[in-house]
Amino acid sequence: MVTYVDFMERLARGQLKNTAAVEKTNLGEICPDYHDTILNLTNQGLVDITTRLVLVRRLVDLTFVTDQFLYPLVVAASYLDTTGLSTFVDEAFVKVLEVYKVDRELNIYNTDGRLYQPNTGGHIITPVYNSLRFTEAIMDPDTGIGPKIRIQYQAKHDVITVGDDIDLPPNLIMALQLFVASQYISDIGGKENEKRGDNYYALYLRHVTEDEIRNTSGTSEVEEDARFFNSGFV
Repeated sequence: MVTYVDFMERLARGQLKNTAAVEKTNLGEICPDYHDTILNLTNQGLVDITTRLVLVRRLVDLTFVTDQFLYPLVVAASYLDTTGLSTFVDEAFVKVLEVYKVDRELNIYNTDGRLYQPNTGGHIITPVYNSLRFTEAIMDPDTGIGPKIRIQYQAKHDVITVGDDIDLPPNLIMALQLFVASQYISDIGGKENEKRGDNYYALYLRHVTEDEIRNTSGTSEVEEDARFFNSGFV
């Protein structure tokens, strides 16, 4: 995690050095006229990285409604409950990751590791990216996972301001620098700048791809099929 102020200094001393965005000094400062531009590009980069990689995970509880099988994950839905959990923010939602069964009596998600992966066992599917559809069998409170479940979902990084921190793994800070530089330099115009911007963007994609392959930031997920649980193998 780094502060946004430190991040701007890294850009000024690195990828954006000798551009109009940087003061004509050796202090590593972004010109005030370019503060908004660099901040906007930084937020764009945060969205891009945290959409490509599962870095931000949030939780929301869902209580089944009688005879309702489709549940859009939208703000202020009556069947969603974020009490004591991270606030459900629709704008930050990317995709559902896992579904946990919640103990009816203790009102907590079960602690034996049982979880369900949507779109694997046929009982829980995502017809669109932000909705879950359940079968009647899986919703049954006695034989299924009802009446309450806990959903873990991928979210995007929060929008930051000048005084905020950038909450990314250390190895991805450089990727963010490359993204911001690629967009800024490409927008300047001219063949040389376009080429330089494209090169930075290629390096950005390489950083993100290598992070995902090597799981440097702990972003990989293990797919588990709920049919093993339902069949008694686990």
